[in-house]
Amino acid sequence: MKYGKIIAGISLLWSFSMMACTDSSSDVPMDVPEDKGPSLEEILAEYTVAYEFDDSADVGKDYFGKNNAVVNDTLPALNVKNGSLVLEGNSGLRVPLSNDFKKETFAIEVRFMATGTLPLSNIFSADPPGDGVSGWMLRLDGLNLDFHFRHGSDKWNVVSAGEISLNEWHVARVEFDHADVGSLTVEAYELKLFLDGKVVDTKTLYSDAVDLKFDLGIGYDPHHQSRYDERFFIGKIDYIRFKG
Repeated sequence: MKYGKIIAGISLLWSFSMMACTDSSSDVPMDVPEDKGPSLEEILAEYTVAYEFDDSADVGKDYFGKNNAVVNDTLPALNVKNGSLVLEGNSGLRVPLSNDFKKETFAIEVRFMATGTLPLSNIFSADPPGDGVSGWMLRLDGLNLDFHFRHGSDKWNVVSAGEISLNEWHVARVEFDHADVGSLTVEAYELKLFLDGKVVDTKTLYSDAVDLKFDLGIGYDPHHQSRYDERFFIGKIDYIRFKG
């Protein structure tokens, strides 16, 4: 009997302890779903153009449906794999110029993986044919990630992230915004390049590129300029996002 009472007492104490644990945590539900972060819709709320490359049947689809990129029928077919555009150094997409890209200030964000390089590998560019026309280019110059910017007949300005690693994902972001120049009366802009979330280079400029005149390119030069064969990107692009 004594042994039975001891066992019963232990069982009772265990029940009380379990009830206490349950009561103390009753205000914190055990089945709360894990926070998965913002949805794609929330992420893209700040942008005006977005190529997510998640539809193999419509490779150049703009998430917002206004600036769909065009597949060039004279180039090899494009492949979308696991939600990324796969480029093998011989193809790309043309983006018809629209007013969405003719903005005084803008931002570009691209997630990419280079698996090889050419001397002038265009990732996303508004690279005008000839001289005297505004434009910009996010590209790999060899292994260097650079952003080139030009207003009209001005010389090209470059901000650089230096060499990037191959076969690894990177996020490049370019911001072109108004700069604070104190009491000066000139209009100034700050060109800023980020790589993987860190500012890597900045430059103050005194003109914009709102007067773009030619189509843009993803992964290649749609205008067949000099050294055309050296302007292809080799690798994968997960997304390209633009806001103005």
